[in-house]
Amino acid sequence: MKNEDKLLSHNFDGIQEYDNPLPGWWVYLFVLTLIWAGLYIFYYHIAGEGPSSSEEYIAEIDEYNVKFASIIARESSINWNEPNFEVVTDGGQIEKAKTLFMNNCAACHGAMGEGGIGPNLTDSYWIHGNGMNNIAKTIALGVPEKGMISWKTTFKSNDILALASYIMSLHGSNPPNPKAPQGDLFEGM
Repeated sequence: MKNEDKLLSHNFDGIQEYDNPLPGWWVYLFVLTLIWAGLYIFYYHIAGEGPSSSEEYIAEIDEYNVKFASIIARESSINWNEPNFEVVTDGGQIEKAKTLFMNNCAACHGAMGEGGIGPNLTDSYWIHGNGMNNIAKTIALGVPEKGMISWKTTFKSNDILALASYIMSLHGSNPPNPKAPQGDLFEGM
């Protein structure tokens, strides 16, 4: 049997309203929501059985570390102090290294390697030695006392090697307004 609409006795400026019941499905959904909220509050806040958001975050980080442990171990296995690296010649990697240089190194070393806050990378004078091994080691380990950070945690090992190869390609490029020589003179690369 259908409920009849009941007109309420009050009115406001000639406007009257009906006393209509809420739809049954809406009432059941509302009651279910209240029950769910009560169970949620009990489970997570009163009983303390459910994990907190910080515990869930730590669990996700642990899962990530387990999943990518082999990649992390491989990247950290390079001994930058005893390098024996070969120059990267792949054009794609060199282009990526140029982009890395422009985005991360040009602020200190200049867009063409001419120097700025950091030393000139185009001349034959080197503070920490020239050649693939010394340049890659300097990039990877940084020079904290001079303000250069270690990039081994930011860049992958193959990106560091490509970046060192790109820097070697800047040697002798004679950019305009180079910084005065710093360090020791090294002939050849």
